[in-house]
Amino acid sequence: MNDNTTEIHRDLFNLDKNIVYLNSAYMGLLPKESVARGSEGLEFKSKAWEIEWKDFYKIPENTRQLFAKIINSDTDSIFFVPSASYGFATFAKNFNLTNRKTILLLEEEFPSNVWVWKDLADKNNGNVKFVKRPENDDWTSAILEEINDQTALVSVPNCHWTDGGLIDLLKLSIELKNRDIAFTIDGTQSVGAMPIDIEKIKPDLLVVSGYKWCLGPYSLGAAYIDKKYHKGIPLEHNWMSKLPLTENNNVPDMTKYEDFTIENARKFDFGQRGNFHLMPVLEESLSLINKLSPEYIYGYVKKINKEIIKKTSEIGFTHIKDKYRAQHYLGLRFENEIPDKFIDKLMSENIYISSRGKRALRVTPHIWNSHEDVDKFVTALTKILN
Repeated sequence: MNDNTTEIHRDLFNLDKNIVYLNSAYMGLLPKESVARGSEGLEFKSKAWEIEWKDFYKIPENTRQLFAKIINSDTDSIFFVPSASYGFATFAKNFNLTNRKTILLLEEEFPSNVWVWKDLADKNNGNVKFVKRPENDDWTSAILEEINDQTALVSVPNCHWTDGGLIDLLKLSIELKNRDIAFTIDGTQSVGAMPIDIEKIKPDLLVVSGYKWCLGPYSLGAAYIDKKYHKGIPLEHNWMSKLPLTENNNVPDMTKYEDFTIENARKFDFGQRGNFHLMPVLEESLSLINKLSPEYIYGYVKKINKEIIKKTSEIGFTHIKDKYRAQHYLGLRFENEIPDKFIDKLMSENIYISSRGKRALRVTPHIWNSHEDVDKFVTALTKILN
């Protein structure tokens, strides 16, 4: 990492010079080009007479391909969601608890990956069990120790949303497949910045809200679902999930109400997937991620975090050991609880991070951050602590 590269990355975003934004886990920044694409989309919608039938399909299909490339998946297994909870609900509609009754989740899990499973358990006379936070931060081992003959489903992220505690998805997947246990993943806090290979992990479902590490807009994301569910039932029956693009670009007869013939993940797309103001934004952001590559982004942010670790360790903060932490994520821990209004005091210094939990500051930099940002952050921490 050098200053020139850092400056080029920062220039991709609408980021004031005096702002230190280390809060990607809260909300990723939209690249300037993505903002421009959104404006173009709104302008396009304002001239509705120019909109052709193909315009409902072209950008979504390209965006689907871009997302598939990031996670190394086939395109036919990708569907669009307005939220992570929508993706989980789609899977839950096509999954029942039979002889096995336990759904395994992480303690302090994000709500989108909890309520849907509690509802499924209630309907199927099952139960939700939470893996307690391990004292040594080894989430993977803790999960494996809780799996038993009653485990029907394990639903976890790639890293814990509060502090970046790592879950080894490949190791977990191998064990779950050997025991015929379903596996769903919330990739919202990892996909886009952390490399993932769906062809190796082969989960039943991976769902991603696009507004964090995918640098996309709110209310739009994407999901992968295994082929064995492609004949399943979608949450909604919208026209775009039933009618393919016609060869002559004409509007098809929508009054036939034929049974749908799409036997791939496109049938699960949420309604109005062809929107003209959000989809181009996500398309542009995913194009940038593909251009740089998740491997590059992960390595870049890892270097920033290593520098933060080194300098904050000198003033008394601790963190999860590297082997148990996703490298794009950092939880800086206090010995006791976070002091009152600590985040607000950092904001007054133009430093933006968040806290999720009682003891750790959640620090999540991205490619717009630099060595100078690290110095400003540590200076502000030192000032407030003293």
